[in-house]
Amino acid sequence: MSPLATAFRAELAAVLGDKQVRMIVLLALILYAVIYPLPYRAELLRDVPVVLVDQDGSTASADLARRVDASEAVALTHRAPDMAEATRLVHERRAYGVMLIPDGFERALLRGDQSPVALYADASYFLMYQRVMQGAAVPLRQMGAEIEAGRLIAQGTPRAVATAQVSPAVQVEVPLFNPAAGYATYVLPAAFVLILQQTMMMGLALAATRRGPLPGHPVWRLMGRAGAWLAIWAGLLPIYLIVLPVLYGLPILGGPGALMMLGLPFVLAAGFLAQLVAALFRCGEVVQVVLLALGLPFFFLSGFAWPVEAIPAHLNAVAQLIPSTPAIDGLVRVTQMGATLPQIAPVLWHLWALAGGLGLTVLAVETRRTARQGHRLPT
Repeated sequence: MSPLATAFRAELAAVLGDKQVRMIVLLALILYAVIYPLPYRAELLRDVPVVLVDQDGSTASADLARRVDASEAVALTHRAPDMAEATRLVHERRAYGVMLIPDGFERALLRGDQSPVALYADASYFLMYQRVMQGAAVPLRQMGAEIEAGRLIAQGTPRAVATAQVSPAVQVEVPLFNPAAGYATYVLPAAFVLILQQTMMMGLALAATRRGPLPGHPVWRLMGRAGAWLAIWAGLLPIYLIVLPVLYGLPILGGPGALMMLGLPFVLAAGFLAQLVAALFRCGEVVQVVLLALGLPFFFLSGFAWPVEAIPAHLNAVAQLIPSTPAIDGLVRVTQMGATLPQIAPVLWHLWALAGGLGLTVLAVETRRTARQGHRLPT
């Protein structure tokens, strides 16, 4: 049997035959696929509980409370007589915000004066804070515009003119590439790539630390192992990049061919990086600890949790050496923007450059190790 075929079969056996490696590569992927997306399935936070403190008790304050409660962002789940009771409910985490309508609210509106409405939100939960402020601000603006328009109409201003004066520009929101403007569409594609990379690197690096010596030139051994990786992840990539997004209702505008062409250099680059980590640390337990520690930096440097524009230049340069960084960019372009292969050519070249550079580095390390062990390389 040729050294290429021997290395191919040995790598398949190392990944699929070792129980621990198999659990990392296969079982962990399944668990992540089921558990990780669950918090994001609703796309948006809805009906965040808010306490209403209505000190006015008027028709206008009741109308405002009805409008706020009708928004999808918040729900006025509690009514409190004063701020002390409202604060207690927030401290008990039974609510995440307070809307205080002051005494004299309706009277001030009838006089044409401003009547401030106080909004308090728990900023320790930023998403909760954001939704409370958004959910209450829109009804407040709408009510204010209607009152001002009614006042102008009462003064004899034509309705169309009054409406134009109050709202001279109409805002039309069109969320591009994320129709629901939701968290799942934003987070999950990047998370799937990071999960693939993390489980792949942990499994392949662990297998590399347990691998025995193989015959043949390091080139053939490395090519055989790379072929085994492609054979294994040829079945896993479609599940993570196509099947799971469909099951969770994520947009897929690009074709499956573009996704698989994106996955090919990604698998090679991540596999070679795993071999390099294994060669540097050698001990399986140390390799696992190192890769677990690298998981969080890889997450932040990927560009979706920490915006690329805010990442310092030197850290962004390091991020470009991580396969998941261009892979996430390419995946989003294909699935959410409908990019074709020519349109993601820079991303593909980036991934192939990483695969080539990391592959040559691993080859140099293995060649040196083989020479040090005294093996004669065939000519």
